[in-house]
Amino acid sequence: MATMRALLVIGQGQVAVRDDVPKPVPGKGEVLVKVAYAGLNPTDWKHAYSPQLAPKVVGTVSGCDYAGTIVEFGPGVEGVRIGQKLFGFVHGSNPSAPYPNGAFAEYVVVDANLIINVPENMKLEVAAGQGVAAVTTGQMLWQSQNLPSPEKPGDFSQYFLVWSGATGVGQWLIQIAHLSGLRVITTASLKHTERLKSLGASEVIDYRSPDVAQRIREFTKNRLTSAGICEISPEHLPIVVEALSDEGGVLSVITPRPLQKEDIKWTKEVAYVPSGAYTLNGKAFETPIQLPAIPAHYELGKKIVKVLSQLLEEGKITPVPVRVVGGLESIAGAFEEMRLGKVSGERIVFKIEQ
Repeated sequence: MATMRALLVIGQGQVAVRDDVPKPVPGKGEVLVKVAYAGLNPTDWKHAYSPQLAPKVVGTVSGCDYAGTIVEFGPGVEGVRIGQKLFGFVHGSNPSAPYPNGAFAEYVVVDANLIINVPENMKLEVAAGQGVAAVTTGQMLWQSQNLPSPEKPGDFSQYFLVWSGATGVGQWLIQIAHLSGLRVITTASLKHTERLKSLGASEVIDYRSPDVAQRIREFTKNRLTSAGICEISPEHLPIVVEALSDEGGVLSVITPRPLQKEDIKWTKEVAYVPSGAYTLNGKAFETPIQLPAIPAHYELGKKIVKVLSQLLEEGKITPVPVRVVGGLESIAGAFEEMRLGKVSGERIVFKIEQ
């Protein structure tokens, strides 16, 4: 059996590099990618540290964001070639997978319908920090809400709030929302103002400002009915709700609703709609609860990567900045850095290919 080096979850809060991990084999509709670089996402360390998740994912390969080249493909794959450069996301730390498969490894198997081509002007290390953030953006706009897309953009008359715009997802969400004809307002540390406005935000407000909700309501003329929450704390959720119009609205989120010290009696009709890139794979999984395959999400995933590939080829997207910190051995330390909230405005990336 062919083996490879990969980072495994070996216990709660514990990961280790192993050199005897079975090399995955592509099945029907899949390609085998030799990973050049892999990027870090919050979900990676959360799976390794969470008391609810970690016991279930022991023995799995961690990591979701990858960039590399195709070295093999399974039956039924068309429209790709050996040596093609690509990036995207994979369901790392997935105990429901038939074999260990994650981005923090020398090789990873991915669905051929969910890959994104690396444009000529983008380096692989940069591409490795984009996958999860990019596709999650599509979910927040077109799965959780029925908002315009770059294919059929709006006229900028509808406001859209991006909460935590400096995050990886936030930077992508600002751009795709703007390209979709939405008027974007975002919250972030003001040191990110210039960059976020260059991405398409009309206004940047300090999330720590005591009157942030009032300022959002004034800017949106009390017409805000749509928001994307990229990162949220319990004390900030009521602020987002307050910023919505008097009629309420829809909050697209990437995390479960944060626990409150006491139940909030909202005076508006608010939908809190979570989504996660994992469901775009179209396969059932359990982390920590059993979720069925959702064919509609898989079809949306194929649409999202098509739209993103086109925008990247046209040069309309500015990727999230990345910082390369080392190889597989550096991942455990980076987990801790991100867990402690020391990563802002960039993606941490690891060089996997030796």
